[in-house]
Amino acid sequence: MGASNKKGTNSSFETKRVFTAPLDRVWKAWSERDQLAKWWGPKGCSLEVSLLEFRAGGFCHYAMRSGNAPAMCGRFNYREIVPHERIVWLSSFANEKCGIARAPFSDLCPLEIENSVVFAEQDGTTRMALHAEPFGASEEEIRYFAGLCSSGSLAQGYGGTFDQLDGHLRQIARRLPSSV
Repeated sequence: MGASNKKGTNSSFETKRVFTAPLDRVWKAWSERDQLAKWWGPKGCSLEVSLLEFRAGGFCHYAMRSGNAPAMCGRFNYREIVPHERIVWLSSFANEKCGIARAPFSDLCPLEIENSVVFAEQDGTTRMALHAEPFGASEEEIRYFAGLCSSGSLAQGYGGTFDQLDGHLRQIARRLPSSV
């Protein structure tokens, strides 16, 4: 596995990873409800996916739990899906009914973040590149997001999430026959 993180220009965030798994396996981890629930989110959190409509215009609605803290809901609004190539979605905190909600930690956090992830397979590994930036945000919200980029907060959050994806993919590989 290889990783690279960098701040994008202004108020965008980019990260790249290489997973030692074929593209089809990585794609299923992103597109299947049971698999997504096993790896999305920060380390130490559990995820319950109540809705996954993996299609352009569809939603993913989930509740994330950490210890005894109240659950935090989130949602993805899928904007574009090109199988085995790209996923574009708006992410946001959410209420129990999948409506957009403010982040529980700051009123300055953008309501929505547009994420795009692209995939490419090479020699049995999968290269993944993610780009994230505020969507429909005020100047104040954009500055807040830029602060998250420069502080390393987003690199830590996405990094932990993709570490969990790597662990999930490795666990799947251990259960497969060696010829697969």
